[in-house]
Amino acid sequence: MRIPKKNTKALFYGLILLIFSFGELYAGHIVGGEFTYSCRGFLNDDPSTNVKVYDVRINMYRDCLGDGAWFDGDPSGSGPPPENFSSSPGHISIYEGDQYFEATFNITLDRFEAVPENLGNPCLVITEPTCQQIGIYEFTLELPVSDEVYTLTYQRCCRNGDTSPGGGAITNLVSPDAIGTTYFIQITPEAQRRCNDSPQFNIDPPIALCLNSEFQIDMGATEADGDSLVYKICSPVIGGGLDGLGGVNNTTTYFDDIVPLEESPFPYTPVTFAPQYDEVNQFGIGSELSIDPNTGLLEGVPIYRGILALAVCVEEWSRDSIPVLLSETKREYQLSVNLCGNQVDADLLETELDDQGRFFIRQCGPGQNTIINESTNEVFIDKYSWILDGPDGEISGGSRDFTTNISTVGVYPGLMILNEGSSAENCIDTAEFFLGVFPEATADFEFTQPGCDDEPIDFVDLSTTAGANTIVNWEWDFVDGSALDARQNPRHRYQIPGEFPVSLTITDNNECSADTMIPVTYFPSPRTILIEPDEGFGCIPFTKEFINLSRPINDDYIFEWDFGDGGMADVASPTHVYENEGVYDVYLGITSPTGCFVDTIFQNLVDVRSAPMADFDWTPAEPTNLMPDFRVFDLSVDANRQRYVINSRTGDQLFTTPAPDFDYTLRDSSSIFITQFVTHPSGCVDTITKELRLKLVNTFFMPNAFTPNGDGLNDFFLPEGILIGATEYRLRVWTRWGELVFTTDEPKTGWDGSFKGRASPGGGYLWDVQYVDVGGEFQEFKGGVVLLR
Repeated sequence: MRIPKKNTKALFYGLILLIFSFGELYAGHIVGGEFTYSCRGFLNDDPSTNVKVYDVRINMYRDCLGDGAWFDGDPSGSGPPPENFSSSPGHISIYEGDQYFEATFNITLDRFEAVPENLGNPCLVITEPTCQQIGIYEFTLELPVSDEVYTLTYQRCCRNGDTSPGGGAITNLVSPDAIGTTYFIQITPEAQRRCNDSPQFNIDPPIALCLNSEFQIDMGATEADGDSLVYKICSPVIGGGLDGLGGVNNTTTYFDDIVPLEESPFPYTPVTFAPQYDEVNQFGIGSELSIDPNTGLLEGVPIYRGILALAVCVEEWSRDSIPVLLSETKREYQLSVNLCGNQVDADLLETELDDQGRFFIRQCGPGQNTIINESTNEVFIDKYSWILDGPDGEISGGSRDFTTNISTVGVYPGLMILNEGSSAENCIDTAEFFLGVFPEATADFEFTQPGCDDEPIDFVDLSTTAGANTIVNWEWDFVDGSALDARQNPRHRYQIPGEFPVSLTITDNNECSADTMIPVTYFPSPRTILIEPDEGFGCIPFTKEFINLSRPINDDYIFEWDFGDGGMADVASPTHVYENEGVYDVYLGITSPTGCFVDTIFQNLVDVRSAPMADFDWTPAEPTNLMPDFRVFDLSVDANRQRYVINSRTGDQLFTTPAPDFDYTLRDSSSIFITQFVTHPSGCVDTITKELRLKLVNTFFMPNAFTPNGDGLNDFFLPEGILIGATEYRLRVWTRWGELVFTTDEPKTGWDGSFKGRASPGGGYLWDVQYVDVGGEFQEFKGGVVLLR
C-alpha cells in the first residue's frame, strides 16, 4: 500500500538535535554505494495480483582508515561494529513517479567484508595506507506493476572533508563536508512488465590508484536477460547535506539533513566539481580517464594526488528493433591517488657491463652454466623469457635462472624478457646479455714440507690453462694475517704455528679465474727457549710467575716444567709457589704436535730467601681517657730492623720511629692504625698493621652536703666525675617523706635547694641517679644529702 507523506517536522526537529551531535560519526567515511535488483515474478506466481517480487541489494562502501561512520542499520549480530562506533537506523525511500510508495523502508546490514586493493596495474604496489569495507544489504520488495517509474533511494550526509593529515578530504569536489550522497536505482515501466533484472558489477570498485601510472580496471557488469549494456562515466549526485541547516531548529527542507527522515525524490542534483575537475575530467584536467562503452574497461593515468569521488553508469537497453531503455545502474565510489612502488627491473648477475649497458657473463670452461637472475620486484614477475643465439642454434628457457650447456668456446648474444606480452608497459623489461665461454684454467701448487726447524716454506705454482691461454695473475693467501702475495713462486715464513688452509687464485688473460686450497701443517720447535726475566730473588713464601717467551708455540704444544723443588706443571706459562729457602734450577721441555722436541735447564734461576715475621703489641691492652698513655713493644721474628708508622683513620701520618719499642699518648677516642715494617738480614721484609682505639670510661661521685646560700661555693647539688658519652641520665631528689622535689636529665644541671620557687628547709634528703655508661652498661646509684642553711 502507499503511505502518505508524513507531517512530522516537530518530531524531526527534536531528532535532529541528537543526530546533528553525531553527524560526523553517522556520515563521514561512507564513501560509495550502488543498487541492483532482480525480478522473481508475480506474487505467488499469480498474474492476477499484478504485483511483482524483487530481490534488492545495496552495496555500501566505507572508508575504514578513520573513525567516522559505521554502516547504518547494523543489528548487534551482523558486525559487530568496532569499539566506540555507533550505527544509525538504516532506511530507504521508495517513490512511484514523484509520489511516495513507501516513505521509510527499514533496511538492516546483512554482512560486511574488506574491499581488496585493486590498482589496475599488476606491477605496482601502493606505498600509503588504504582501507575500505563493503556493507551488504539484501531485502525483498513487492511492487505493483505500474505505468510510473519506481525510484529506490538512499541519502546521507556528508562526504569526507577532513583536511587534517590522514583525514581523507575529497579533493575534486567543492565543500565535500557540506554535501551528502544519493545512491539510487529506477525500475522503469518496461522493466516491470518484462520482470527485468538490473546489471550487476562483476568486481568491487578500485579503492586506490597510482600517481602517474596507467591502469586498467574491469568495471563490466553481468546482465541475465541478454540485453545490451552501455557504459559511461557520469556525475556523482548530492543528497542529504548541511545546505538546509541554517541552525539546528531552522531546517528549511524535509530531505536535506545529515540523516534525512525521508529521502528526496528523483531527479538529483549533480555535484559541483572543484577547479581543474569536471564530469569528463574527474581525475583532473590533464589526466587520462575513459571507459569502453561496450566492455566497461576503465583506464587512464591520474596525474594529481588526492582523494577523488567518481561515478560510473551502466545503461541497459533491450535488443528490440527499436531499443528501449530498461534500467540505469549507477556506481559511485571514492578512491585515493597515491605514490606507488616501482615497476619491474630486469637485472642479471653479470661479470661486467659494456658501454651500451649490456650484461657480459663470463663462463670459464665449456659445459653447464647457470645465469643468475636478479630482476625485481619479483612479486610482480609472472613470466621469464630467455633467448640465446648458441653455437648450434637458438636456446630458450622460461625459468627465473637460465641454465646452458655449451661446449664450444665463443661469445653468444642473448635476451631476457620479463612478463613478455603483458598489457602494462611498466610490467615489461628486457635485459640484453652476452655469454662468453672461455677455455678452462686449473689452479695447483706444491710446497716444501716443514720440519722441526723454524724455517721459511717454498711454494711452487703448478697451475695450467687450456689452449693458448696464459696465466697473468697469482694471489696467495697464507691465512696467517699476512698480506696477499702476488708472486708466482713465493717463499713464506710463518710467525705462529698451526694448520693453515693455504689458497692460490690464478687469473688468465681472458679474466677467467681458478683457485685451490691445500692445508699446510707448521709446528716446528722453538728456535730458542726463553722466559721473561724478573727479580733475582724472592722471600718465603715466594710466588713465581714464569712467562714463556719461546716462539713459535701455542696451546697445541706439550710443556714439561720442573721447578727444582719437586713442583711440576704442563702449561705454557705457569705460576708456582716456593715454600722453602734455597736456590733452584728450572727445567722446561717443549714438544710440538708433530713430535719436534727441545728442552733446556735454567741454572740457579730462582733464589728463595728466609723472611721475617712482623708482630708487636702494647700495654695497657686498653688505654682509656683516664690512662691514655701506652707502650708499644716488638714481637717480630728474625728481623734485624724495625720501623713504625702511626696513621689516623683519614690516612694522615701522626708519628714514625725506627725504635723497636716506644711510648705514645692517645689524643682522642678515634681509631689509629699502627704499622710495623721489619727487615730480615737477607733483605726480605714483612709488615703488619693493627688498629687501636681509646676506650672511654665514666666516673661518678655525689657529695653528701651542699649550701645553696648564693656565695658561689657548693650552691648546687650535682654529681662530680666524668660522664662524657653517658646516655639516659636521670637525677631525682625526695624529702624524707617521699615527696619528689627535683628531677633532671642533664648531668651538668644540679638542685639549687628550692621547690616550686621557694627555698626548701635545711635537713636530710634522699636521691637516686641512673644512666647508661659509655660502654653500654646500666648504672644506678642511691644516697642521702644534707641541705645546710
